[in-house]
Amino acid sequence: MLKKRIVKILAMAVSLGGLVWFLIPIHWGVLNIGNASGIAVCVLLFLTAVFSGAIGRKCKSSKGLRVFCRTVLALFCAGVLWAAVLTGLMIYGAGAGQASPPADATVVVLGSKVSGTAPSADLRVRIETAAAYLKDHPNAKCIASGGQGKGELVTEASVIREHLVKNGIDASRILAEDTSVSTQENLSNSQALIEKNGLNPVMAIVTDDYHQYRAGRIAAGLKITSYPVSAPTPWYIFSSCYARELLALTKFFVFP
Repeated sequence: MLKKRIVKILAMAVSLGGLVWFLIPIHWGVLNIGNASGIAVCVLLFLTAVFSGAIGRKCKSSKGLRVFCRTVLALFCAGVLWAAVLTGLMIYGAGAGQASPPADATVVVLGSKVSGTAPSADLRVRIETAAAYLKDHPNAKCIASGGQGKGELVTEASVIREHLVKNGIDASRILAEDTSVSTQENLSNSQALIEKNGLNPVMAIVTDDYHQYRAGRIAAGLKITSYPVSAPTPWYIFSSCYARELLALTKFFVFP
């Protein structure tokens, strides 16, 4: 009995902690499929823990409900394991301990949401990371990549370019790829622009750390030699970005 109470309290604590974690980005105006899914899972886990006694009693008298509950539990455990595997891949893809790009590799900054004409929090850190890298590698050229999406008054590429210049990067070093709406298009369109302008086909991909693994896999599928230049995701939006990437990676593996 004591064991069950401890498990119940732990489940409630974990679900409430997770709920807060997924709610935090909303304060900064970020609500996407990632934290929405996380919120839903945490609420369901909390309610299951609260009513675990009643559910257990019902299961004793209903074989169908027992099978259903066991199936849900098995799927939940499989989901946790799958998330752990994907998290490991994200950490690996972020590039810690991996070789650095060649000094003249073409820097490709992947776009992210623009609020009107202002970069979102994660796009801002991508720009800052790219600017620092370009200052350290003066012979490298850069492609700002990203089209115009819903709620954006300008293209993501134009915002990246503008803020790189504000960060001290000469405009002559930056090309804009302003039609892409996905990571696949970011990389394939940038590849075409590199070929057209005779730039080094090796890419130094600047994107959030959690996004590097998928970006690298897509690049490999396009026969692009690439290296990660990872930007640290702001802590206050990390939960939404991380959960969304779990879903995006799952889709990537199921529908490559």
